[in-house]
Amino acid sequence: MGEEIVFARKASGLVRELTFQDVFLWAFAAPAASGINFYSVRMAYTYPGASAFWSFMIGSIIVFPLALVVALLCAAMPRAGGGYIWVSRVLHPAIGFWAGWIMVFGWGIAVGLLGYIWFGILGSALTMAGYAGLGSYWIGVGEALSTPIVRLAGAIIWVMFFYAMDLLGIRAVKWVERILTWIPLIVSVVMMGIFAVNTPITAGKMFNILWGPGVYEKINALADQLGYKVPAFSWDVTLASLVVPLWAWTAFDAVAYVSGEVKSPDKAFKYAYVPGYLWGWFMYCAIAFLVYYAYGDFIGKYVWLYNTHPDALKGVMPLVMPSVPFFAGTLTGNGFLGAIIAICVSLWFLNSIPPIMLVCSRVLFALSFDRALPEKVSEVTARGAPIWSDSITALWAIVGAIIAYLGIDVILGILDYTMFNFFWLYGIVAMVLPYVKPEIYKRSPMQWSIAGVPVISIIGFFAVISGFLCVFVGIQEFNFYMNVLTAVVTAIGMAIYAIMLRRNMAKGIDVSKIYAELPPA
Repeated sequence: MGEEIVFARKASGLVRELTFQDVFLWAFAAPAASGINFYSVRMAYTYPGASAFWSFMIGSIIVFPLALVVALLCAAMPRAGGGYIWVSRVLHPAIGFWAGWIMVFGWGIAVGLLGYIWFGILGSALTMAGYAGLGSYWIGVGEALSTPIVRLAGAIIWVMFFYAMDLLGIRAVKWVERILTWIPLIVSVVMMGIFAVNTPITAGKMFNILWGPGVYEKINALADQLGYKVPAFSWDVTLASLVVPLWAWTAFDAVAYVSGEVKSPDKAFKYAYVPGYLWGWFMYCAIAFLVYYAYGDFIGKYVWLYNTHPDALKGVMPLVMPSVPFFAGTLTGNGFLGAIIAICVSLWFLNSIPPIMLVCSRVLFALSFDRALPEKVSEVTARGAPIWSDSITALWAIVGAIIAYLGIDVILGILDYTMFNFFWLYGIVAMVLPYVKPEIYKRSPMQWSIAGVPVISIIGFFAVISGFLCVFVGIQEFNFYMNVLTAVVTAIGMAIYAIMLRRNMAKGIDVSKIYAELPPA
């Protein structure tokens, strides 16, 4: 008799193409987007009295055990599907399917949402440049790009572009992601330098150069006149604001889901992924501190006026959405340079799309490879691209863009939960791995013990705490309709899982053998 094939086939067909550089970059490129560039200054309005610096510092500390667990588990189990593989092999296949299903649902929508948001940012940047002296033409272009229908069309174009890159193979995705990361990274470092050499006095002078004589003073006076009070620092409010940095860290684990396509994963996740996370931690805290260092209380006043008295603010200067690139660009005193900074920094939104698309694609691929979805979904091209899982991801991302266009809040409201859901499971896997799967634990780069307890289990303990904190943040604002949607999506997914179990049993496939070992690399 021939050798029994328990998986969809004997080899994954994927190609190991990602290097140390890619693992390092993806650790912070995938998450860095709206959390630091938009919500860090909006915090002055939504959480008055919070310290953005301490919020991002504490948030990064909370996520750090999860990052360590991701690095250790990737080194021990470097397979396409990342967290799904870990959970299904160490805990239970049904739990792994559930978490993977929820992830694909939410992350796929997020791809379309990011493309939709980016065109709005681009439109705002061009509008700002036009009002700052480049002329009415750019104002018109910016306003056109900011319209919902154009943003929808633009989002679909981006989805199709990245889908084409996926079909060309991981090598094409690698180079696109490098370009889309190095540009905003370099500009963000420049931006930090701009903030560092300014104070509220010099910031006021530069603000007036760009937006008109006395505008900075008028905004301060207007806020005081309309009743704005500078809030005192509050630890309670700072802790309440942790939703912002935790959101800013979503997708920090994206590269784990393509770990089967990483060269020398045992070394890459030890020497590149953890330093990448640490760089993101530094960048988050530095920007959160420096933007307020440069502007002081002016940020709180501007953001407050923008959100509560937009008409009054519009009487002083054009209504420009407050963001880190807006405040940095203004300090150049030049509308063109300000627009360039805003556009370059906005690439943080775009460079989140390729990793997130690959996460969805590889989870679908892994589910299919385990026969939890039809085997067709795990087919790959000659370039090593899983064509059907890529296609499903692209289609779902377009649905996400349409959802963003329609503003369906009941769906958008559960995205935090879908992106946080795997986190606590990472911790449990790490805690029990040495005891449940000792043969896999032996592959981990960390074999130390303290008082007989494996260090990976100790780190896993803290990761469980961190993971649950993140999940609670994701569901704390759920309403009844969001609860119903989450329940229905979960039930549909588990029904598919049950149907596939029945189908496999009817074919005489011993499903227990599938989950008893890691899939082929």
